[in-house]
Amino acid sequence: MTLNYNYRAIERPLLGTVKSPSIPVTITADDGKISFDTLALVDSGADISALGEDVANMLNLDMNSPESVAIGIGGHVKSKESVMNIRMGHDRERYNIRMPVKILLEKSDFGVILGRRGFFDKFRIEFDQYNEKMTFKRNS
Repeated sequence: MTLNYNYRAIERPLLGTVKSPSIPVTITADDGKISFDTLALVDSGADISALGEDVANMLNLDMNSPESVAIGIGGHVKSKESVMNIRMGHDRERYNIRMPVKILLEKSDFGVILGRRGFFDKFRIEFDQYNEKMTFKRNS
């Protein structure tokens, strides 16, 4: 089966509205009692998924790992590694995925990023920049 998503209009500081390869996901706490609906940027340039400390705290994600550094286009920030659960899909095709995540310990304004490790290996993902669409096909 295939999931199709259109790029989303996102407000970016200093840039205004831009079309972004983002998808709606639900991030869920391990106990399933708390969840958070958001748009997540599907980022083929990100080695690992990332989210802010405020979301991690809200979901009671395990932050007992040693502090490390996350490096990206915006520089570097203090971080911790953890795992998160996401739900994605629509209609009759839905997926629950548990994946590694970097929790950014400094203020960030980019929201949630879905990176390659633990996410891209689950799907064949096609970006159609011209038509502003993405296609996800589940790997067997």
